Amino acid sequence: MRALPAPTRHPHGGPGARRRGPLSSCAAPLLSVAALLSVTALSAPASANGRFPAAGLIASHPSDPSRLMVRATYGLLATHDGGERWRWICEPVVGFGGNEDPMLAFLADGTIVAGVFDGLSASKNGGCDWSFAQGDLMNRYVIDLSADREDPSRAVLVVSMGLGAGQFLTQLWETSDNADSWTQAGVDLPEDFLAHTVDAAPSDRARVYVSGRYGAPDYAGALQRTDDRGATWERLDIPGSDDMRLPFLGAVDPVDPDVVYVRLDGDPTDALLVSKDGGRSFTTAFESAGDLLGFALSPDGATVIVGGPQDGIWRAPAASLEFEKISDVGARCLTWTAAALFACGDEFADGFTVGRSIDEGESFSALLHLDGLCGPIECAPESGATSTCAPLWGATALTIGSQQCDGAAATGSGGGGSEPPPAESPDGCGCKIGAAGAGRGEDAAPPASGAIWLALAAGLASARRRCRARWRGDAGERDGAGVQASAT
Repeated sequence: MRALPAPTRHPHGGPGARRRGPLSSCAAPLLSVAALLSVTALSAPASANGRFPAAGLIASHPSDPSRLMVRATYGLLATHDGGERWRWICEPVVGFGGNEDPMLAFLADGTIVAGVFDGLSASKNGGCDWSFAQGDLMNRYVIDLSADREDPSRAVLVVSMGLGAGQFLTQLWETSDNADSWTQAGVDLPEDFLAHTVDAAPSDRARVYVSGRYGAPDYAGALQRTDDRGATWERLDIPGSDDMRLPFLGAVDPVDPDVVYVRLDGDPTDALLVSKDGGRSFTTAFESAGDLLGFALSPDGATVIVGGPQDGIWRAPAASLEFEKISDVGARCLTWTAAALFACGDEFADGFTVGRSIDEGESFSALLHLDGLCGPIECAPESGATSTCAPLWGATALTIGSQQCDGAAATGSGGGGSEPPPAESPDGCGCKIGAAGAGRGEDAAPPASGAIWLALAAGLASARRRCRARWRGDAGERDGAGVQASAT
């Protein structure tokens, strides 16, 4: 299931950008730790953007559960063998960078698509080479995209271009041939509507929802709904939403196109809303204690799971939406496939960067640790990934404390890493992991750069907890959903 994107500044700027209030006295400890992070980041590679290493989205191949793609703050991470080995794809070869967090999806034939500021980037050979869609999609900001769950050769995306004076050219586009070609679906959306997310109903291809907000003076959040694949659009206002509580689509029920889940992204808390009448009315299903970054709907639509760094993971039957807490894992993303439930975790708080659950989120085994990349993706010498990513790998490996798959520490070489050891031998880098902590000795010291990140993360977590305690008081006891997880 789709990740719930963290808000980023819209490239068109204006009121759609996330607003923040003045710094409180709590900011001092956070800024001091952030300054130390910034100093450490000076030696980090450009592809890491000076951001704390973290995963934020997991995409699964629709017919091959062993193939996963993870979006991280330092590039894309790919596995073709269910998590035994992970390889790195650098941001420049895909076509994004900076603080950009693109939406990713696998299509039926294995094509990988990424929506970025400069257009729709796609790879037909597993991430080795990428190219932008041509024609009218060139240089269009692809805000969001979604693969069809019933027929993954199909997908929809929404693009936007600023027209000035708070006006936008926003369009729905679609493919039916694994991204070989794209055409606009229907007519343009209203010019005063700024889109955020898009999703098509799995059981009714003509039904598509686009979430976003309207312009001045209220910047109210709304859904744009079409029942004829974009030929006409209907505005459906979302109660309680505005420019400080923006709406993001979570999912559309797989069998009922009228059941749609929406997150209201607030500051400091979020809420999960559900509509059972196609967006004409909403009820609040869950209110978080912090950022609600994870949402997953079971493949049959019967169970809903949400999670976040402050809340842990909560689960509910879709019929009742009565949530219970089932895990302290501070999920930064959730993806539910027929094979398993996958989560992005905090390496230092949760014990993994990517985890897998086969009991609907009650427990997780680690699929990837922060130091577990085996080097750049293995491609032909003439491929874009080889020429672009290999020279960047050494600095990235040092930043995340990666170790080669033969157990030797990364040395800054531009090579793609060596072959892994036999299955029965210890794996020094976490390239083959069946449970949290496996493949790394209990007494093994973390890599030097990993130890730095660990110390900084601990300091930042402590500062955040102190700040939260002073600013919010007893907020954790104020409402039933406000249970604080141990994750930062």
